Amino acid sequence: MEEPVRRVLTRRHVAAAAFACIALTSTVAGRIGACAGCEVDISGIPLFVAGSFYYLALGILALLGANLVHVGLLSLPGLALHAGLVRFQFMLGAPCVTCLIAALSILSFSLACLLPDRVWRFAPLIFVTLGSLSLPIWSYRLVEMEQVGGVPEFARASDLQAPPAGAVLLVMYEKEGCPYCRLFTRDYEPRLTKEFGERLIIRRIDATSRGKLGRVPSFLMKSPDGRPFLVRGLPAYADLAKLIRVRLPVSREGE
Repeated sequence: MEEPVRRVLTRRHVAAAAFACIALTSTVAGRIGACAGCEVDISGIPLFVAGSFYYLALGILALLGANLVHVGLLSLPGLALHAGLVRFQFMLGAPCVTCLIAALSILSFSLACLLPDRVWRFAPLIFVTLGSLSLPIWSYRLVEMEQVGGVPEFARASDLQAPPAGAVLLVMYEKEGCPYCRLFTRDYEPRLTKEFGERLIIRRIDATSRGKLGRVPSFLMKSPDGRPFLVRGLPAYADLAKLIRVRLPVSREGE
């Protein structure tokens, strides 16, 4: 009768487990620090929760001495996801330190598991590339837009007091520590003011005590004769400017 094969815990196992631990710690720190990426949910599952369990599972598998190639392959989808998220944050000009650390940690985890293998050694770099190319998917996942018939649960009727004639009202709901909110202040708001002038009224509201936003920041747009339009998340500047432009009264649009 053959003896069962014993799992051996090597230095590579320990190193992989350490990288998974760093990724998990960074994810928790991001949640505590109000990282915008942690506010995202995929198919109803918060990214923070999914990431935490994912990194924990990878670390446990490594500590149990599981086959490192198999564990490394399990890390590749998470690596691609992080690559797309980090590129999206850099595109907006609001990279998150905790997301970046988690991404580098999961990359190190994958390399520790797969680099010695002749077949799979280049898989981590391939998945990083594929994840970076998935930017359009991230843009769709991180920004949601919809025409709303009434006032969303996190808003109040007073937030949407009619703007002056010929102007569009842009109400921004923000929270302290939100990196995308800081980006809006630093880059978007001056450009919007320069482009639209008096035709755009920006109203900023602290949404800390409001209902669930879903994305931070979130926006409500309203033209004098139109229904509110909801944007959850910070879109690219060109997309936000286009949404404002199409809501300007036709008679003033060419001014």
